[in-house]
Amino acid sequence: MAYLNSTQEQMKDEILNDINNHGADLEDIKDRSGEWIDGYLPVYNNRIIEEWVNMPSEYNDRGATELGMSEEGGIIQRMTLDLYLYYSDLFSEVLEEVEEELKESEEVSA
Repeated sequence: MAYLNSTQEQMKDEILNDINNHGADLEDIKDRSGEWIDGYLPVYNNRIIEEWVNMPSEYNDRGATELGMSEEGGIIQRMTLDLYLYYSDLFSEVLEEVEEELKESEEVSA
């Protein structure tokens, strides 16, 4: 099992809740991943800056380029795009872990 940071733990809890209590499956969650990730993005400038400063530096200034967006929107928009990439990667890691756990659970119960 991989180490998950607190954001990933929150993501995992929410994914498992959606699966266990709302009948969602992993494919549905993957299809709606953009909506999930949008929900983790901060809205207020001070939180955007705080989270951007705390994310790994490998994501700095990647968002606009990789997402095909214009870099003309200002620094806060660029930071938000960087955060989107960061949270996308976190979400993907969590989905992989949940998928592995579900497969292991199915194998044990089979």
